[in-house]
Amino acid sequence: MSRPADQRPRCVSCGRAIEVCACCDERDCSPAICDVCLRTAILKTIRRQYVHPGASLIEEVAGEPSVPA
Repeated sequence: MSRPADQRPRCVSCGRAIEVCACCDERDCSPAICDVCLRTAILKTIRRQYVHPGASLIEEVAGEPSVPA
């Protein structure tokens, strides 16, 4: 059963009223986060895997090592 919007937890990132926390699926999670903000946060942490044709896989590109430490 859905609660009224004024009683629902709010996303800590965007302030959107949500049913449950997207991270832990708890209704009363104090640092609740919505699906959109969780997906955005995860995508920001993923390293880009695309390498241009002819690029060396062992050289550093833009100051970032190609092999994680």
